[in-house]
Amino acid sequence: MIAAPAGGVAIVGGGIVGLATALACRARGLDVTVIDPGGIRNATSYGNAGVISRGSLFPVAAPGLLRKLPRYALNRENAIRVDYGSLLAFAPWLLAFLRRCNEASWREAAAALDPLCAAAYDEHWRIADEIGVRDLIIRRGWMKLYRTEEAFAGTVLERELLTQYRVGFEVIDGAELPQFEPALKRRFAKAIWHTETGSVLDPGGLVQAYESAARGRGIAFVSARAANVVEDGDGAKVLLEGGGEIRAATVVVATGAASHDLTRAMGYRLPLAAERGYHRHFADAGEHRLSRPIYDTGGSYIVSPMNAGLRVLSGVELARRDAPPNLAQIDAVEAEARETLAVGDAVEPGPWHGSRPSTPDGLPVIGRAPRHPHVVLAFGHGHIGLSTGPITGKVVAEIIAGEATSIPTAPFAAERFGG
Repeated sequence: MIAAPAGGVAIVGGGIVGLATALACRARGLDVTVIDPGGIRNATSYGNAGVISRGSLFPVAAPGLLRKLPRYALNRENAIRVDYGSLLAFAPWLLAFLRRCNEASWREAAAALDPLCAAAYDEHWRIADEIGVRDLIIRRGWMKLYRTEEAFAGTVLERELLTQYRVGFEVIDGAELPQFEPALKRRFAKAIWHTETGSVLDPGGLVQAYESAARGRGIAFVSARAANVVEDGDGAKVLLEGGGEIRAATVVVATGAASHDLTRAMGYRLPLAAERGYHRHFADAGEHRLSRPIYDTGGSYIVSPMNAGLRVLSGVELARRDAPPNLAQIDAVEAEARETLAVGDAVEPGPWHGSRPSTPDGLPVIGRAPRHPHVVLAFGHGHIGLSTGPITGKVVAEIIAGEATSIPTAPFAAERFGG
């Protein structure tokens, strides 16, 4: 058995949430051990759009989604693809998700997510400054693009809630877009520019910088996978695959989509699905370089300018984490992106794919485990894991230290799923 020192913290998961938690705990004088098998390129912290979004208040379970359900079910939309070989695995999550596709649930989620998203950028910037990687973060906002006036008109509720929560945004008319973002080739009717949003030029590099900083602060790393977490008197134990265990006063579960299997081993039935996504980097071949991330809502893809090139990202694939990759979505959106931007050759052999850990209500799980008082849960961030990872880590450290939390955490409690 490897035992963390008295009062120590064992964190299962070495992505952005786990590492931010490790740094925040170490800043409070706690001894910390991070348990992770390694391989940042395979993690969601590497593969995302890099957007640090003030306005990501809205879960995927949107009020108008049910009208599109027949096309989604037939895999005729780029936004969502269903792997029917995985259907039994995520059917309970899907039923709970569909029950949330209404305005009342959307408003409820926005109210819960607003404090988390409002604090996201400042905590990113603070840590980036502390560890010397401010050059990886820019703050030029990001744009949601609408191909028709009708599509833009469908954002009335979204704009109402953004205004309610004082999220900075501007509406840009299609005629003004060529001057605002000269890289755009396609004509759009309108755009919403989220002015307070930042973006990361190398998400994997940022996470690796967090890890280097953690090691430099004396945080221990164990290369292993966790099989289970059990209570152990005045602490808890992480049981490792292949044998061995690590004991600590507090264990944090921050394993992203893998948290589904780990919490099941602990005896919970939390509805957590793997929303898989794909991306690929291309050279920016335009006379004018894309200056900020864009989301073409009509094409269901995001393009983020990064150090590695233009990162083109697909929509959601509902599938088991271990299901074979299906490149239909990323191939389709690559073609769409080429109509919007001067996308050059791919700069890597093939697309990346990974899994976002998503709950039916679009809210993360943050707080003590219902039946494991020495375990804190921190996963299920869906599309905003990189964005809200640093502030989540700060909040988890506050919970462990017995401090008042920086934001309300009651909406994120695991008990909302029945314990």
